[in-house]
Amino acid sequence: MNKKCHHIVCSLTLGALLAMLVLTAGCSTSASGLSRQERKAMVAAAVQRNLSNLHFKINVNTMYPQRGVPKHLDYGYEVKVQGDSLYSYLPYFGRAYNIPYGGGKGLNFSERIAEKQVTHPKAGLTSVVLFVQNNEDQYLYTIEVFDNGKASVYVRSREREAISYSGAMVIE
Repeated sequence: MNKKCHHIVCSLTLGALLAMLVLTAGCSTSASGLSRQERKAMVAAAVQRNLSNLHFKINVNTMYPQRGVPKHLDYGYEVKVQGDSLYSYLPYFGRAYNIPYGGGKGLNFSERIAEKQVTHPKAGLTSVVLFVQNNEDQYLYTIEVFDNGKASVYVRSREREAISYSGAMVIE
């Protein structure tokens, strides 16, 4: 194949590749071409579905201790509720009053939920209050989730200062 023919074949191949990319981009935008209101409604429905059957996970990204400044957290900290169980994997910073030597479990545990209450304090907000107890302490988790998936987690315990977190619900 001479140089001129090779250049034409390469141009055709490059043109075909560009055309495929444009078509693929066009298809992806038309497939997800939902309006903002429709997307908000879909997210709100998913949030309410997760909350109503108490199967959800909140990824936290900021910690607000009572003393000190807020701290941005790395990926991986979460609170998960699955039916009658709470799985807490949260860092703790604050004053502890009576804890086991070495700090104990802190807010890293999984326990059965002793009491739960779900309320809707205002439109677009759901509050889930969970009481759990382990061999170290008693905890009251208040999880507030907005219809857009943004969430706050407030943790009060008998043996530690209260602490709060912010993050978002994982929506699948």
